[in-house]
Amino acid sequence: MLGIIATADVLDMLTPDDDDTPDCLYVRDVLAHKRASEHYAGLLDEIRADGLALPIMIRTFDGQPWLVDGHHRVAAAVDLGITHLVWSDLPVELEDRPFNPMLRGSWGPYRPAA
Repeated sequence: MLGIIATADVLDMLTPDDDDTPDCLYVRDVLAHKRASEHYAGLLDEIRADGLALPIMIRTFDGQPWLVDGHHRVAAAVDLGITHLVWSDLPVELEDRPFNPMLRGSWGPYRPAA
């Protein structure tokens, strides 16, 4: 499924922990870390020139939406004043990650409230 979501709504979503941001629960908490990555400046330039090429990926776990891919793109959207993002509940490269736990088991597709 594809959809449009307000960038502000994504900031309040849950996000999986990683080793670099162990205390972060919400997307807004990890953006500073994402902005510090070595390729972030290049991503900003790319998005300024061509727009966002890929949707962010949102999945549902225990009834809550989680941003599971696209954290750098969300940070760029905030920094560039992009107010809405295209989202998908399936990654473009699903066939390359058939055993990703976020795509299987109790991780369900994202269905926003109407």
